[in-house]
Amino acid sequence: MRIGHGSGRRRGGPIAATAVIVVAAVWWLAWSSAGAAPPRESRTAALATAEQQVRTVAADARIGISGRYNPGASYERCDRRGVRAPADSPYTLTYTAYADLPDRFHIAALRRLRAALERRHDVEVTAYEERPQVQEAQLDAVDRPHRTHLAVASAKPPHTVRLAVATECFRPPEDGR
Repeated sequence: MRIGHGSGRRRGGPIAATAVIVVAAVWWLAWSSAGAAPPRESRTAALATAEQQVRTVAADARIGISGRYNPGASYERCDRRGVRAPADSPYTLTYTAYADLPDRFHIAALRRLRAALERRHDVEVTAYEERPQVQEAQLDAVDRPHRTHLAVASAKPPHTVRLAVATECFRPPEDGR
């Protein structure tokens, strides 16, 4: 069953990763063209918010974060994806964690998550796709108050769900903290 966007590729990994990258780039372009500077946020505060969002998303889907894979944080330049951001320059943060979950439960977990997100007035589910023939699902959402993009999808290796949060572009505080 296909709801929303998606290419139907196996294991949805590149789809969600591409969505995260595109959303961050669009936010940066919007600020650049409007001439407005990105808001200020320390890396520590941005990471704490992203970690909390991943925990909340996992709880909404009723899945646990895996200890098998280390969660990861990546700080990149706003204007050049894939390039590490120096500590004193504008950055986007992508935080990713993984959950162990048998494939047969992926669709049910993402349905629970979608229902929970749709009950929140400040979160918009922008894409949702189910692929029952391969027991996979993918969800993308925008959390406007936290200025983040959420991407949750079946991932490789099998029996894994990836939970990712990408921030919009932030500038570090003037005091450097």
